Amino acid sequence: MLETTSDIVSVRVVAHSNIVGRSNESSESVTITAAVNASGFSLLRLSMNRDKVIPIYFDSEDFTHKEGDFYTVSNSALFKYASEIVGPNVAVQSFLSHSVTFRFAKESYKKVPVLPVTSMQCRPQYMLYGDMDLSVDSVYVYGDPVRLESIERVMTRQIIHNNLDRSVHDVVALEVPAKTRLSVNEVTYSQSVTRFVEYSTTATLEVRNLPEGKSLAMFPGTVDVTYRFIFPISGMPASNVIFYVDYNEFATSLSGRCMVRCDALPDVVITWDTYPQAVDCVETSL
Repeated sequence: MLETTSDIVSVRVVAHSNIVGRSNESSESVTITAAVNASGFSLLRLSMNRDKVIPIYFDSEDFTHKEGDFYTVSNSALFKYASEIVGPNVAVQSFLSHSVTFRFAKESYKKVPVLPVTSMQCRPQYMLYGDMDLSVDSVYVYGDPVRLESIERVMTRQIIHNNLDRSVHDVVALEVPAKTRLSVNEVTYSQSVTRFVEYSTTATLEVRNLPEGKSLAMFPGTVDVTYRFIFPISGMPASNVIFYVDYNEFATSLSGRCMVRCDALPDVVITWDTYPQAVDCVETSL
C-alpha cells in the first residue's frame, strides 16, 4: 500500500463562473489553504506548483454575494471542487478558512431570446410534432453597451437532420455576436417526430355568436378538411369536430370575408387544414 503523509498545502486559484452581470473570471487569484493527506510524490508536486494559478469553474449557485464586487464560496461548498483545487490522489481533510472570497467586476449585459435555425426533413409518412424545445430560451450577452443595443436575439448554428423517423435530442453551439461573450455557448435541443395518417372529409359550417333575429349566409357553406392524425388511429377520431365562422369577426370585417375556425379537436390531431380557409358571408334578417 502506498504510504501517505498529512501536510498543509496552499494553492492559488482564479475563479471562473457565470454570475449574472459580472465578469466570467475573478479579477485576482486567491490562495486556498487546506490540510491534506497524500503520497510524498503528490505533496512534492503541489509544492513545486505553489506559484502556479489554477483556473477553476464554480457553479454560480455556490457563490454568496458578500458586498460590492465580492462573492464568497463557503468551506462546505469548496469540497465539491477539492480534486480540481489540489489535484488527483490527494484527500482534503479540511480547508483552513471558513470561506473564500473572489472579486468579480461588473459587466454590461443584455438578456435576449435564443432562436433555433433548422433544416429538418422527415421520411414519408413522418412529420415534426410540436415546437422544438431548447434547454434555455434566452441567454445573457456581455459586451460594450453600444454594441449590445443592436443585438435582439442569438441564433443557434444550423440544426440539420434528414430522413427523420424518430425524435431527436442533441447539443448545438450558439452563434456568438462579434466582440461579445454569452452566458452559455451551447444549448440542448429536442424535437419530437411522429408517424401520421392523413384523412380528408367535408364539413358543414356553423355560425357562432349570431345575434337573435339575424341570419348569416356563407359562401360556400361547406369546406374540404384535411387532417393529419398521430399513427395509429381507431375509427374516425375527429367525428365531433365543429367548423364555424364567428359573427363577431364578420361584424368588424370590411369585406365580409371570415376565417374558418374549428372547435373540439381531439389530441390525436397534429394538423388540420380547410379549403377554402376563408368564406364570404352576407348578413340577412329573419
